[in-house]
Amino acid sequence: MKLFKLTILALSTTFFASSANAQTARQGNWCKMDQIIQQHMANNPNAMNEFMQQRDALNKNSTKNKKPFTYIIPVVVHNITHSGGVAYVSKATIDAQINRLNDDFQRMNSDTNQTRTLFKPFADGINIEFRLAHKDPQGNCTEGIVRLEDPSSASFDDNDKNVSYWDSKKYFNIWLVDDINKSIPQGIVAGYAQFPYLALGGGINNTYGVVMDDSFFGANERTLTHEVGHCFGLLHTFQGNCGSNCSSSGDGMCDTPPTSDGGFGCSTTSNTCSNDASGPSPYSSNVVDQFENYMSYSNCQNMFSADQVSQMISVLNSTSTNEGLAQLMTTGNLAFTETADPYSAAICEPIAAFIYDKEFICEGGSVAFTDQSYNGTPTTYNWLFAGGTPSSSTAANPTITYNTAGVYTVTHRPSNAVGNDLLVKSNIITVSSLTADYSSPLVEGFENTTQFNNQWWIGDSDDNFGWENTNTVHASGSRSIRLLNYAASTNVKHIDYVISPSYNLSTSSNKNMSFKVAHARKASNNSDILRIYTSTDCGNNWSLRQTLPSVLLQTAPLHSNSFIPTSSEWGLEVISLASVGNATNVRIKFEFESGGGNNIYIDDINIGGVTGINDLSSIASFNIYPNPTNSSAKISFSLLSDVENLSIKVKNALGQDITHVINGQSFKMGKYTLNIDEEQLLSSGIYFIEFNADNVIKTEKLIVQ
Repeated sequence: MKLFKLTILALSTTFFASSANAQTARQGNWCKMDQIIQQHMANNPNAMNEFMQQRDALNKNSTKNKKPFTYIIPVVVHNITHSGGVAYVSKATIDAQINRLNDDFQRMNSDTNQTRTLFKPFADGINIEFRLAHKDPQGNCTEGIVRLEDPSSASFDDNDKNVSYWDSKKYFNIWLVDDINKSIPQGIVAGYAQFPYLALGGGINNTYGVVMDDSFFGANERTLTHEVGHCFGLLHTFQGNCGSNCSSSGDGMCDTPPTSDGGFGCSTTSNTCSNDASGPSPYSSNVVDQFENYMSYSNCQNMFSADQVSQMISVLNSTSTNEGLAQLMTTGNLAFTETADPYSAAICEPIAAFIYDKEFICEGGSVAFTDQSYNGTPTTYNWLFAGGTPSSSTAANPTITYNTAGVYTVTHRPSNAVGNDLLVKSNIITVSSLTADYSSPLVEGFENTTQFNNQWWIGDSDDNFGWENTNTVHASGSRSIRLLNYAASTNVKHIDYVISPSYNLSTSSNKNMSFKVAHARKASNNSDILRIYTSTDCGNNWSLRQTLPSVLLQTAPLHSNSFIPTSSEWGLEVISLASVGNATNVRIKFEFESGGGNNIYIDDINIGGVTGINDLSSIASFNIYPNPTNSSAKISFSLLSDVENLSIKVKNALGQDITHVINGQSFKMGKYTLNIDEEQLLSSGIYFIEFNADNVIKTEKLIVQ
């Protein structure tokens, strides 16, 4: 096989849909390796040539001959999640995926009969076994699985691999995470890998291995097969597009015909390149695309080619410390990781883990607990449930009833013949009274900090920026609640919520809720979102009532510094609660999703209060921004009920009318944003904006520079 110079396609950012749950609908680039190659090529246009040179050198220094013995690869799976353990992948699923990996590489997969006759002579496999390690780096007994709760799982990339990593010169690392680098636009990344060659960011170093979205991992998934192919030195079949001959296009393997796309749809007539027989090709004429190749984007993958196998064997046989994998398979390392023959299931003491189906329930509700212990199979269980009935259990997966309001702790101790482990999760089950804490109408101004600390629930995304009661700024009174979002990471969609006490809404004829909010963005592309939910079952289930994206949520112009609102930078939001208006036990959740923006403040929550516009400062509000302005300004206002006659006038410093923004029109309840002086006719000076809603008047100053 000749070395070649690739012309990298200008591919879009990555998207993927995999086999069992999405293989039937692959579209776009689902493997992040496309983006990685593009980035390195942008930084170093010669990176691909260097890649080829390093591959050539490795090929010369290692034999490509298949060896009679089995290549054994010690594996560790780092299962990292940020969902309270709910998203942990089971041991059975991990075993099934490893079996799939072995079958695919050995060409023992059950669908080899789907390889088309044209390509069967070139389909090949390796006598290889990926085996979960039975000793960890410290010599402890292990099943080769690490489970870890860490925020990085929400948007994982190479910088996060150190949260759980075993020496890549002793173990082949696989990271399973919730999501891969959410900052990548336009798609879902199912996985990515690292080349063994130092060029293009490769090498056997502390980032070597495969990262997988755990949604695309299992017995019927082939994403891992594809990504391990990259780790063993393979490019995509379409990487170099069409070229002058087969060795200078596609992936440079002449028995994989060059293609110009990923092979979506498994079309048996697709033939995207015409140079298949040019160069040292085994084909005598132009042939159709080999969509069944594992290094395509097809959902019909079932083979590696002989040239690809030869290339991978050169990596497996190489003793190069930085580019070869022979170091993983030494007699000493197989003994160290306990993956040598005879190989059977590890017998270790369990590491305690469990999940539960509810966090919030009403008195008399039940919670189902599920053992997720790993590292060793438990044979006995000893659960303790503070406040629960029963208060203890020896079942693997007990269901417990909670009859008294409170916040409760759960203790789990699984054991087997080797040993036991103890896990205590404190204050995880919140049980609420069936009787509401308050009746409407009411106004919550967050002045009583004891009430807030005891009756409001706060949930954060472990980024150290949760909702808090503050006296720094307020719409009225002396306090409000805030979320300091200014310093939050722009790469991760942090979600933080605050949940109210329970309210009896049936006692008020007005079924609306209003609240004052102050929020700014740092840049116009920020994507912060505030969502408001209600629950009638003590927080177990939530119904979305309103979504406020940044463009509607902002009450002030862009702030490059940490936002602290002025008195005029508060807006009023009004939400109908009619659908739960007769409910006697309602909780309200304010959920903020960070999208790189600035701080947010909430104050003066009014539930079931007055309906008329007789107190403009608490029922309707308006603010003007930017102020001062050297261009057109905007006026944003909210109405709690319909207005028959609304006028907005611009007056000069002498009180004379200059122009009308609105002149005697009717408006429905809601939030509005209008332009002031859109034609920029106002000269520099001080003006007054008079807001008149059914003869209730409020005036704000506008400075034109």
